[in-house]
Amino acid sequence: MTAALAAPTLDGLPLTVGLAGREVLVVGAGPVSARRAGTFLDAGATVRVVAPRVDPAMADLAARAGDRLVVVARHFTPADLDTPWMVHVATGDPVVDTRVAALCEQRRIWCVTAGDAALGSARVPARTAVATPAGLVRIAVDSGDPRRSVRVGRHVARSLATAPAGLRARRRPDAGWVALVGGRGDDGDLLTVRARRLVHAADVLVVDGAPDPGLLAELDDDVEVLEVGTDLPADRVARLVAARFASGHGVVRIAGAADLAAESRHLDGVGVRFEVIPGVIEGGA
Repeated sequence: MTAALAAPTLDGLPLTVGLAGREVLVVGAGPVSARRAGTFLDAGATVRVVAPRVDPAMADLAARAGDRLVVVARHFTPADLDTPWMVHVATGDPVVDTRVAALCEQRRIWCVTAGDAALGSARVPARTAVATPAGLVRIAVDSGDPRRSVRVGRHVARSLATAPAGLRARRRPDAGWVALVGGRGDDGDLLTVRARRLVHAADVLVVDGAPDPGLLAELDDDVEVLEVGTDLPADRVARLVAARFASGHGVVRIAGAADLAAESRHLDGVGVRFEVIPGVIEGGA
């Protein structure tokens, strides 16, 4: 008999931390610290680096970051913990890393220890993102094994690119969006990867005639599907699209090139922003 696998235990709670305008202390200035400092800067943090020696990668980052990244060329002291919200330590010296982590624990400051994750109180997960009209969907993976986490994150991103279910925004954004997609609504296999991603992010789908049942089956039940028919004038279709856009909805219109060209002129005339996605077959866009 095969023994059942034990239920996995979680040794941490994944969180998204707001670092904008907050200080992160980086102890150590090697290549790993430079990469992480760049990550913190991208998150909006101000970064202070303390290290007796500075890697060229960190020096280059400091030159580009301006006053958002300050390098202090000396050894770490406990006073360095007086102001940061979070600490990242990667000195290459286990004794120093352990000391910094212990002091952070005493002061209740989250600490990431790159050399030995078990020493710290926080970890930086592998990260990737999928773009949607309503904003980025950020994916973070933490397995305790950084290289495995990176591979899993990339796999998830690739999967969402080809089967983009679940990308639709649930909170109404400040403004709507429109994508004009070249192709046929009755054959989802002829849509590009980009077009399928937009369809799955849309609140409203506008097609000529009956849409592909397989494509419909992938959508949320409350997505509005408008079958407009090939004989409906371009200005009428454009008014339908513009009304949904004005209500803050994401709209995908699938049609042939001639129809989209006519409808785009009407949308331009009423100030509707839109993206054009060409079709995958000649004459399909």
